[in-house]
Amino acid sequence: MIRCRTTLLSNVSINNKGEKVSKKDKKIEVTVKDIERQHQPVQQIFIGQRLIGEVVADKERFKAMLVADQSEFNVRSQEEGLEMVLQQYHLHQR
Repeated sequence: MIRCRTTLLSNVSINNKGEKVSKKDKKIEVTVKDIERQHQPVQQIFIGQRLIGEVVADKERFKAMLVADQSEFNVRSQEEGLEMVLQQYHLHQR
């Protein structure tokens, strides 16, 4: 099993009545675990200890899947799958 950790930073500025208000950087720990399921490589994507999605090989392409609502997206690469899972997670996060 290979582990890779990436910290993503976000810096958001809000314009409020002509004043520029800046929020603090928010660090998010994203962990990607490479596992094998039924002789097929799978990337599991975690935020903290929570599994948010997986990227699975599908012939010459890949499928990115969100755990919360079982959404599936067809992507061209594992990197694109990782980006898709993170984007969709943050878009629908409550």
